[in-house]
Amino acid sequence: MARDHSTTNPFVFARPIDPADLVDREPELALLAERFATGVNTRLSSPRDYGKTSLLRRALAEARDSGMGAVLVDLYGVRTPAQAAAQIERAYESLPAGPFRRALIALRRRGGQLGLQTPVAGASVAIAGAGGERALLDSLDLPLGIHERTGSRMVVAFDEFQAVLGADLDGLIRSVIQHHGDGVTYVFCGSHPGMMLSLFADRRRPFYGQAAPLELGRLPRDRLAAYIAERFERTGRDPDDALGWLLDLVDGHPQRSMLLAHLLWRHTPEGERAGDGAWAAAHEEAWAYLQGDFEATWDGLSRVEAGVVEAVAAGVQSLTGKLAREVHGLPRGSAAPEAARRLVERGLLAGPSGELDLVDPVLARWVAAGRRWPSPW
Repeated sequence: MARDHSTTNPFVFARPIDPADLVDREPELALLAERFATGVNTRLSSPRDYGKTSLLRRALAEARDSGMGAVLVDLYGVRTPAQAAAQIERAYESLPAGPFRRALIALRRRGGQLGLQTPVAGASVAIAGAGGERALLDSLDLPLGIHERTGSRMVVAFDEFQAVLGADLDGLIRSVIQHHGDGVTYVFCGSHPGMMLSLFADRRRPFYGQAAPLELGRLPRDRLAAYIAERFERTGRDPDDALGWLLDLVDGHPQRSMLLAHLLWRHTPEGERAGDGAWAAAHEEAWAYLQGDFEATWDGLSRVEAGVVEAVAAGVQSLTGKLAREVHGLPRGSAAPEAARRLVERGLLAGPSGELDLVDPVLARWVAAGRRWPSPW
């Protein structure tokens, strides 16, 4: 394999990675491609930092390569219909030159139908006309209009879709897209699995049963090991035994894996192996990145929630049993299971009752070590 002697660190951890650098996820990509082609809507959920956005970008890029139109709408922080409409309009500005772009321009030239007015090549969005709800209804109809003008399928991915729960917009959104038939396929993505479940599994919500589930888990150890080792080798380095220590610590967590690999690479000079010293230095530096997040997470827990997190980190699954009460201070009754339910909704815990786990295995190690950064070995 040819070596790349660039000094650029090949491990990205602070932003979504390039679609070409996605680690594994081939089964998920194949399933999404099948659903795109057959018009099956998907609810894609994963804890934060599990690579959901990177997966989406790769899937949408492959959809475009196959002749579909595809847009990614980021709903993070949306609180009103006008804000949702603005984010949708911004997403359509990313359509490349070609038939889909021409269809978009033609729709906007029809004269005043859209409640939003945007420069076709610009980034700014100004609310105009009939108000936020009218603007949202019109922007939601854009993919159907593009499909009707081009004859090609559109794929629309809503990222951070759980935001519509707080803004109570799911009914308004469904009132439009339920009429889009086979010409538009939707992906509803969220980084709070509990909130996504509330949107799609609660019979009282408009999106109940409206999308097939797809959940992202941790990365397989063998695929992650191969990914890291290949990038070390490509840049003239050898992760050596430190790769095993890294994999043990991160336990398949995508973002934590990239963070530790980034730091290990930084402490391994070109042409050398990552020995004990490089791993110890990377492990120590990682704490500078994680300390604020971990301590803020802990400080935000109630007393019972903290006891639940401690119990789960220690491997205790019966939150009402003797061990949970005597060792972790959990009360009798329903308080601990109810606290666990809240933590699942917030994305800190995952799994059904009796099989709970902390979403972040590195955080679990810290909690289990008495909220101390554990030894690197």
